Amino acid sequence: MKKAAIIGSPTLHKNYQSALENLSCKTVILTDSFYIEKHPDAFDGLLLPGGGDVPSCLAEYTTSSQTFDLSLDLEQLRALHLFHKMNKPILGICKGMQLINLYFHGTIREVSNPGLHRSPEKDIFHPADNLPGSFLHALYGTHMLINSSHHQCIDTIGKNLQIIQYAHDKTAEAISHLSAPIIGTQWHPERMPKLPRQDANLLFQYFISLL
Repeated sequence: MKKAAIIGSPTLHKNYQSALENLSCKTVILTDSFYIEKHPDAFDGLLLPGGGDVPSCLAEYTTSSQTFDLSLDLEQLRALHLFHKMNKPILGICKGMQLINLYFHGTIREVSNPGLHRSPEKDIFHPADNLPGSFLHALYGTHMLINSSHHQCIDTIGKNLQIIQYAHDKTAEAISHLSAPIIGTQWHPERMPKLPRQDANLLFQYFISLL
């Protein structure tokens, strides 16, 4: 059985663990990257979950006056670095995708149309377009429905990354690395309902297939 690590909170990120374990992928939630450093062969892949805001660029971790979860961010970035060095698959969801973009020296901004992407009460569902030739296009076709709950998004894309899905307001909704097994979605497959023509579990199944 394949085994994935999640760097986050055992309480807050249990739904990501359940989504993978429901597809027969053993998953462990770790609060830091120390175990991974000591046991690099313990896991086949890494999931970076959703969460709070991130700085607009890596430099802002030391210069910004805003409050970020610096400790968790650094542990997630360290784990990302370790798995990338080992060329092991990485999936970032929402904040996790933004951290991937920051790691590869991209930048983050606030969304220009927050009403389309975030509601204080529930997820907002809206259409998005998949890049032909991308894994999302292979899984779901040209168009699909996604869920949003964010007010930050990618501004400039990181080095060796490509945007493979856009919302209709041109917000980047998914990315992939050009050569490494690294993918990310701004939307939340772990809480997407199964729709008649679309099953969000296909994304997790694709990630597991990379492990």
